[in-house]
Amino acid sequence: MTIRYDYQIFCEQPYGGISRYYYELIYRLQQKPGIHIQLDILSADNIFLEQLKGKNFWNEVQFKGKKDLNRLLSNAYDSFAARMQPFDVFHPTYYSKTSLHRTAGKPMVITIHDMIDERFHQGQAAYENIIALRAKHISKADKIIAVSENTRNDLIELCGVDPNKIETIYHGNSFNLNIARFTQPKLIEQPYLLYTGKRFAYKNFDRFLQSLVPIMKANPDLWLVCAGGGAFKKAELNQLNKLQLNHRVIYQPIHNNEQLASLYNHAQCLVYPSLYEGFGLPIIEAFACGCPVITSLGSSTGEIAGDAAVLINPNNTEEMTQKMNELLYNESLQNQLVQLGHNRAHLFNWDKTANQTLKLYQAI
Repeated sequence: MTIRYDYQIFCEQPYGGISRYYYELIYRLQQKPGIHIQLDILSADNIFLEQLKGKNFWNEVQFKGKKDLNRLLSNAYDSFAARMQPFDVFHPTYYSKTSLHRTAGKPMVITIHDMIDERFHQGQAAYENIIALRAKHISKADKIIAVSENTRNDLIELCGVDPNKIETIYHGNSFNLNIARFTQPKLIEQPYLLYTGKRFAYKNFDRFLQSLVPIMKANPDLWLVCAGGGAFKKAELNQLNKLQLNHRVIYQPIHNNEQLASLYNHAQCLVYPSLYEGFGLPIIEAFACGCPVITSLGSSTGEIAGDAAVLINPNNTEEMTQKMNELLYNESLQNQLVQLGHNRAHLFNWDKTANQTLKLYQAI
């Protein structure tokens, strides 16, 4: 069997959950007897692509507009290669007009990671294009992989998808399991709470900062580390200044798994207060790295965390403050959550993800 993936997500993000997902799939599937992988891409500055295909001189060259050029050249190359090479299943890595025309009459599988735009951004001009393109992919796909039951339910509710068309296949965990707490090399010396990823409105970052103010006042040695998600924007810096948190917050870019594992391992806890997630990969990563987790009860975060995290109402700042206080001053609860997290992380395995995905490919 030959499975074709395209270039899209590797050209869009240098490091992120979706490109990690496709890396983990491709890495495992290409090792299976009788399975052939097609991934035709000229170049992209993505660390997972580098792990699949190696680094070349072009990765070291940086200039304005390089991302757009990579996307343009890879699209042309992918278009040519898709016509020249036969394949059995097509699995586009994102949603573009061109990917809708590259199935060559073969079955198409898509993965829906979340329905954030459909739930929060309907009617907003900036999101009309991606919502319309995703709808076309959903309609054309022979099978849809949902990464959680929450995402599956959203597909049915928001898009009217036939439940028989959807298969729930959870993400795996990319970190070694059962990492003992505080055993990794330290990246940051100060005691800190950890927040990871983007800080968009639905991520609830503003409300989280408000809940943090009394915690910081009561704990003058405690810091907040924001890992990944891009440097702070002007509005965020203004918010930090307004709340008098600007001198107690560190932005930490993420360049590899080792850095991220260290941040999880030494954090007092991960606070993941998102209003909505399609899966919530940082929860599983934190579990694997011996980090207690506080996360939202709703959407998929409660589904993924199970009984291994402190669950909060993300709309209630007082409750967030209370739960953070309870965890910070309760070493017994911290140790209990670390053990429960290790147990929970075992349930999410990339080998299992790859095997279930291959079974779906074979079925169609």
